[in-house]
Amino acid sequence: MPTMTTKPHSSRMPAWTGALIALVGLALMAWVLSSISHIHSQLATISPTLATAVLAALMLALLAILIVGVRFMWVASRTGRKTEAVASTDPTEAAGQSVDAARKQIDLVVDEVARRALTTELEEIEGDLAAKRYTVVVFGTGSAGKTSVINALLGHEAGATDPAVGTTKAGVEHAYTIDGFDDGKLRLVDTPGLSEIGEGGMFREERARELAAEADLLLFVVDQDLRDIEFKPLSSLAKLGKRSILLFNKQDLFSDQDADAIAQRLRTRVDGLIAPADVVVCAANPVAVTVREASGDESAETPPPDVSLLADRLADTLHAEGRDLLAGNVLLRAKRISEKARDRINEARRQAASSIVTRFQWTTAGVMFVNPVPGLGALATAAINYQMIAEIAKVFGLSISIDDAKRLATELGQLLVKMGVVSLATNILGKALKASIAGFVAGGAIEAVAGAYLTKLSGEAFIDYFSHDQDWGEGGMQGAVERRFQLEGKTEFIAGFIKEATRRVLDRREGDSQ
Repeated sequence: MPTMTTKPHSSRMPAWTGALIALVGLALMAWVLSSISHIHSQLATISPTLATAVLAALMLALLAILIVGVRFMWVASRTGRKTEAVASTDPTEAAGQSVDAARKQIDLVVDEVARRALTTELEEIEGDLAAKRYTVVVFGTGSAGKTSVINALLGHEAGATDPAVGTTKAGVEHAYTIDGFDDGKLRLVDTPGLSEIGEGGMFREERARELAAEADLLLFVVDQDLRDIEFKPLSSLAKLGKRSILLFNKQDLFSDQDADAIAQRLRTRVDGLIAPADVVVCAANPVAVTVREASGDESAETPPPDVSLLADRLADTLHAEGRDLLAGNVLLRAKRISEKARDRINEARRQAASSIVTRFQWTTAGVMFVNPVPGLGALATAAINYQMIAEIAKVFGLSISIDDAKRLATELGQLLVKMGVVSLATNILGKALKASIAGFVAGGAIEAVAGAYLTKLSGEAFIDYFSHDQDWGEGGMQGAVERRFQLEGKTEFIAGFIKEATRRVLDRREGDSQ
């Protein structure tokens, strides 16, 4: 099968090509100089003056040729360097290139509403990059004390705290300042808690995950050793490429020895995902403690929040990595938008391709109804129209020759017979048709409906094939057919298909009888 994808190529001259050109050039130079010397010697016997003039003219011509050749080599090498520089290693430039690529992908989206939504999302990303807006998302369960952590960092109560889970209903932004960090604007984003129960809990958790995926830096808050409901999202976000700081809050509820032990267990649990230095402890909202005065009286005092280690770690991280974190996150978000755009494009293409399959399946049914095709092999081959394959390929931006389309159709037809799909489909559809008197008396109905069914099954298999870059997936062509047969062979699908097929076949019969 011919390769139908185009790969970018560099215009830089390979090293071996340059060496070969240099070798050929030296050989030509030696030959030219030898020829000039021979010409000069011949002319000198006739006229020394003429020989000198011709020699000068030939040497000037040779010099001009050398200059042109050297310039050509220089331009070729410069072109190669420019080509290589396209894929920038600078994080900010790479992020900008990713945004440009996403914009080109969005331009191909047919659905105007979807295109506008994706464009708005991309413009927000561009704005963050241009204005250097850094986003630190505070993430964790509802009971971990995320809002208390934000209040402690800000030095005032910016968000309500409550023992009840679900206090934060959606993402809430707060401006945050770090001494000496004036590279851009910094915002702390409070999020709904994980694993909230009750009305809207799942929706709020999904929103929290979306916000976490958009963070330049993720602050994951826990109040004890990691539970499974916390480790799974933390692990998936880390694998996604999210830079994270794991914060053990409420250390004041434990003895110093127990708090240290929990912190060490946390570092062990996230080894390979989060650096040990990025596991820090704090007491964002310490509980009141009883203080005995010299007089013997007791009173309750609330210690001040202790988030100094966290504040220092945030500052150190953003000072050292802020620019790269912002650019890396923009690149990641732009890539996600490109994927969304590709999904939209693919969806539109699949719909257009399905329309082609529908047109061909009922055309096949009509032809077979008038001229029933004998034999299962002939039925399979007739059902898989190579023109349909070529049109489906075109929808996905691919161009295949008629010969290749015929070969694909033949291969699939032979496979359908070998797998017994044709026989099984004919039996199933035949029994369903005979259950209807109208279907039973319609001559050629079984072959016609079977042909339509096989055309649909084959067409949908080719849609899967072309939409996945000409990859049949697991199990190759046979695996693709089996998956499609499972989808198109369900009882409810067969019932609806028979109803529509009977209507169309009988309409064709009535039309032919008039």
